[in-house]
Amino acid sequence: MRILILILIIAVLYYLERKSLHDCFRGFSYSIRPEKTCVMPDEEFRVDTVLENDKWMPMLFIRLYEYVPKVMTVFGKDHAKAVLNQEYDQDTRVLVQSLYLLPHQKAKRTFTATMDRRGRYLLGKTRIRCGDLLGLKEKNEAFMVDEELVVYPRTLPLDAIEPAFGGYLGEMSVRRFIMPDPILTAGFREYSGAEPQKDISWTETLRRNSLMVKQYDYTAEQKAGVIVDISGGNAEEIEACCSLARSIIEYLEKKRIIYSFYTNAEMNPRTKGRTAIPDGLGRVHRDSVLESLGRAVYTTSLSSEKLLARTFGHMDEIRSYIYITPHPENTSALIRRYEQRLNTKIFVIDASEQTGKEAS
Repeated sequence: MRILILILIIAVLYYLERKSLHDCFRGFSYSIRPEKTCVMPDEEFRVDTVLENDKWMPMLFIRLYEYVPKVMTVFGKDHAKAVLNQEYDQDTRVLVQSLYLLPHQKAKRTFTATMDRRGRYLLGKTRIRCGDLLGLKEKNEAFMVDEELVVYPRTLPLDAIEPAFGGYLGEMSVRRFIMPDPILTAGFREYSGAEPQKDISWTETLRRNSLMVKQYDYTAEQKAGVIVDISGGNAEEIEACCSLARSIIEYLEKKRIIYSFYTNAEMNPRTKGRTAIPDGLGRVHRDSVLESLGRAVYTTSLSSEKLLARTFGHMDEIRSYIYITPHPENTSALIRRYEQRLNTKIFVIDASEQTGKEAS
């Protein structure tokens, strides 16, 4: 009888052993989610990792290998041991930790992290080792949960260019006082023959039975266009372009100057990055531009000529233009032609002169 019971116990253990290894990852799930999708450089944010065992058998041994970007610094009590066991690859570090899960148990691990480099990154590449019931064998499985994280560029000090830049914006503001704004219509007056035909109001002409033209208001509302041309730039120069663009945008926000944004940098991925953002102002608008700067890669989607043609092609109002490029000499003749056509001055910033400066 005892022998039969022993054989039965061995048979049951053998069955559970085989089943535990065969069904190791059945009913198991893994997820990772950062607190934010867009962050500032060196900003602390939380990352939640959730493992769930939804089956009736326990998982007595789990070893988790989480691949995170090498530019990510990880700290937190749940990952204290993992931080001590960092392994390095070319672009990633691997956080290693061990745990177990009882039947129908969920484990949530939280760590805090910072990122110190601009760019778009993916979290969720993971390899998990699961042991059988008796700890004799192990099984590996790869998990890929693409959670996106975008890091904004750093800022660069504008001390060297701020006097000239502030003077330029002031000059453009004065021009808006002395030029009519074609958006705000103050009233109508009789056509004298000197006004352009596009100013004729046909509605008022029919109503009054005499040619009438629109009379525009004068406004001090300023607008700016920020153009980032990365053509011909190396990695350091392109980073300087992005950092300068952020600094300029925050300067315009501070001065409450409406601005648009244009760039010829490719976006990663193209479906989410925006190379042209119309006029706006405020936190949502600023974050939209900063996210595009964060997604920008080192290749171009347009030549300098096509970028400037797209930017200036439909502009018919007085506004400031800030052109950021690592090689202004390549487009200097083209810029002069647009200045003559638009009857305005374009403020050019040489990003190559800003390389090597400490960003914040």
